[in-house]
Amino acid sequence: MRSRCLSTLAVFCTLVTPALRAQQRAPAACDQFQTAVRTDPDNQDAAARLGQCSVRDYEMIALGGDSTRLVFRSSWSSALRALRHAVEVDPRYSRAYRPLFAILFAETRDGCSSVTSECAYVSPVVRAGDSVITIPRRVRLNVPGVDTYADVVRESDANRRASLTEARTLAQRWASVAPNERQPHEYYGRASLELGDYSAASTELELAARLGTPESRRALFWDRFEALVKSDQGDDARRVLDEAVSDPGRDTTRLRSLTLASLNALMGRYRPPPVDSARARVVRARNDSLVRTRPVLGPPRPAFSELLAAGDTIGARRTLAELDSMIAPQEGVTRGPWVGPQHLESAKYHLALGDTARAEAQLAEIERVLHHRPFQFSVGLIFSDPRPWMGRAWSLSGDVAVARGRPDEGARMYRRVIGLWGGGDPDLAPVVDHARARLSSLPGR
Repeated sequence: MRSRCLSTLAVFCTLVTPALRAQQRAPAACDQFQTAVRTDPDNQDAAARLGQCSVRDYEMIALGGDSTRLVFRSSWSSALRALRHAVEVDPRYSRAYRPLFAILFAETRDGCSSVTSECAYVSPVVRAGDSVITIPRRVRLNVPGVDTYADVVRESDANRRASLTEARTLAQRWASVAPNERQPHEYYGRASLELGDYSAASTELELAARLGTPESRRALFWDRFEALVKSDQGDDARRVLDEAVSDPGRDTTRLRSLTLASLNALMGRYRPPPVDSARARVVRARNDSLVRTRPVLGPPRPAFSELLAAGDTIGARRTLAELDSMIAPQEGVTRGPWVGPQHLESAKYHLALGDTARAEAQLAEIERVLHHRPFQFSVGLIFSDPRPWMGRAWSLSGDVAVARGRPDEGARMYRRVIGLWGGGDPDLAPVVDHARARLSSLPGR
């Protein structure tokens, strides 16, 4: 899945020709299962073992000894056909589903060498009819402007819908014959989430959580939370978040205090992370002392609003340009969608100067945070400001959309404010009330 982005932190090296020749002489681990499936297509155990073996097989071979013509030793398409047949014969045969869904959900396939213990290749997963094509390409590291993994994922995502649709259909059929098992509902929910059907995803993932164990619920947190947020179900999203906060077995590497504070802010609640160590308290006290003792270099510069009120539009534009320069992505620096209240301030300032296009661009930057997949690796969510502010941006986006003649888009943003911030902290009620009033004023709403 998308966690493969983290593998770019590893060191990739070149596969040498002797190693490739050694691989060609090594027995192909999946051949025995492939032979068993050919002998008896209804052999479900062989199909499941073939799928498991193929998904775990990262080995590549050089066709004809030519190291420039690398292919994977095992074929995902062959495994896919065998696994499909196995669950068609018996939709309850659960062993076949895990490798089947692993292939259908995959965005990348790594190419490695057991001889050198190096992974220097990666392949997109390209759908072609009922098959998938995986052609390895070399990973290029430390090349400015080149991100092999990002290119591979984009190529996979461009034609991934057919595989996700198939995964959802298979999961739905499995759930129909095993309604009290969590796994089919979990796969059904995840496929729906990937396909953008957030309401169905939230329903299935919540059912999977109820049928599962504490461990499986922990593993589902990010998908559940994302589905509920994207379907504007604020009350349920807060419930799931509170469940994670109170879970004594919570994995603090995936849900650290700052992350929880940021997610609470997204849901309209101010829950700053606690200063939970003596060392952190000492650092904070030292910083506060430095601020108090720092010499004043002169009178403070007037703020944007003060300049604008005084009629100094040139000074206001200069101040805004400095703000935009500060928050703009740096050239050559790869980062996720990182936004904060300063983007909202920039949008407001541009509107005050009559620059609607630039204001919409800043609001669109904020919107990108909710479209990042998966939520777990969205920098703009897990390291955001702990103060609630995004609802104000959604409300402003609605106002701008309505003013620009796009009432449907405006209504969508108002509903998001109402759905996600309704039930939040009481001091945010005016933002929700504004969204309700504007939504009710739109014709046909």
